[in-house]
Amino acid sequence: MRVGIVSDPRSLNPLFVTAQTDVDLAQLTTDTLVGLSRDNKLVPQLADPVPSRANGGISADGKTIVYHLRREARFADGVAVTSNDVAFTYRAILDPRNPVTDTEPYRRIASLSTPDAHTVIVRLKSPWAAAVSELFAVSDFIYGILPAHAFSSTDISRAPWNERPFGSGPFRVDRWNHGDGIVFVPNPYAWNRPRLRRLTFRILPDQTTLFVALQTGSVDAAALTEDQIAQARRLRGIRTIATPQNHTVYMEFQTQRFPVDDALVRRAIVEAIDRERIRTSIFLNLQQLATTEIPTIFAAHDPNVSQPAYDPQQAAADLDRAGWHVENGVRTKNGRPLTLLFAYVSTSIPARRLATVVQDDLSRVGIETTVKGYPSTMFFGSAASGGIERGGRFDLAYTDWFGGADPEASEIFSCDNRAPNGPNTARWCDPGYDALYARQAETLDSRRRAAIFSAMQRAVAGGGSSIFLVYSSLYTAYRDGVTGLAPNMLFQYGNNARWDVSP
Repeated sequence: MRVGIVSDPRSLNPLFVTAQTDVDLAQLTTDTLVGLSRDNKLVPQLADPVPSRANGGISADGKTIVYHLRREARFADGVAVTSNDVAFTYRAILDPRNPVTDTEPYRRIASLSTPDAHTVIVRLKSPWAAAVSELFAVSDFIYGILPAHAFSSTDISRAPWNERPFGSGPFRVDRWNHGDGIVFVPNPYAWNRPRLRRLTFRILPDQTTLFVALQTGSVDAAALTEDQIAQARRLRGIRTIATPQNHTVYMEFQTQRFPVDDALVRRAIVEAIDRERIRTSIFLNLQQLATTEIPTIFAAHDPNVSQPAYDPQQAAADLDRAGWHVENGVRTKNGRPLTLLFAYVSTSIPARRLATVVQDDLSRVGIETTVKGYPSTMFFGSAASGGIERGGRFDLAYTDWFGGADPEASEIFSCDNRAPNGPNTARWCDPGYDALYARQAETLDSRRRAAIFSAMQRAVAGGGSSIFLVYSSLYTAYRDGVTGLAPNMLFQYGNNARWDVSP
């Protein structure tokens, strides 16, 4: 089977990936302790059963989690998976020499012990309701278990394994021809054995080339854009799947950078941008309008929370109140023009189109906007490497966020996670919000948690750090003969062991 993707992965090590496709690719070779089914339920993976209060896997105080590992699990070289591998992965995540995408969830662990080869005991610093769905699980960042014996130390940043990774997952990497393709072959010892004899990911230069490859039969499946899906639905021999995801597309302000450090200016910008026009013209009416940071796939979503409505007249009035007045068609304050830098990933077709709409809407209220696209490695890179998001080098940026299996995706808004060190690249901080975040984390009752989540969504809306655009569905197209594709809300390559293709 051949799957088309755009751009070469930055890494296939699950601890180092940032782009969503790279996150997904890393899961072909490594298993998490807890997985996610196609209907978005927690399911056993390397750990069986999923720890819960009912089965004794979670203590009464919510601070201790016990995982029991599958005894039949083997890495692709035949070595048994043990608790030592889980402990090694945990230590590698926290090793400062490794460029790990996000360590915050694992810093909540007070201790990780391995009383025997098939038992892992995690003791948390405080109760955490989302722990089982976040730690070594299919979450916003998916850290599969690494084979400890394949590394000389927990400094895995330059390990040869990174080029040809293998784990206990259904596949192992046979070869990675950078810029051309990645060939996966079955893990002969996998507990979840795949049906395919070979799985190739073809790396194509852009989305247009990918769509042509699907039509001509040089790839069997690919994730398509909204406009391509509209075309694909009219083609013979091609089928499509729409999968709602825990994926919010939005624009973020750099709230510590002038002039958008002023909350009233941010509110005016929100009022000046026609989000419904964006949803229909950019996303072709195929995505759901977003209103908060928590998508509607979760019961914790509060439908009563919303952003300021599109109202250019009110936007103009708010800009006047903030001291920005129109002079010769441009708003100025103390002799300085109101200009913004709008940043996005250059390969994103929706972002390029959106930039024009935003530029047009803001010009109508006297705001000049410079738009600039960056390679994904530069846009998402670390602050030290010149990363645009982490380095805060923007006023307004088009971005997105994949949450986890729990509605707690709020580390992107908490004060402790402000960039450059954390994923809060808007650099917004509200101690009241952080207090709510702490309360929901320690609240095991689902109804009480939902009420706290509602208050959190109101706080984010009031802070005006973001302009929520759409809750995304993943659109996958595949040729006749492909079976078993079953993405879930986080993982487009979910159920890959069940994939198959006939001539």
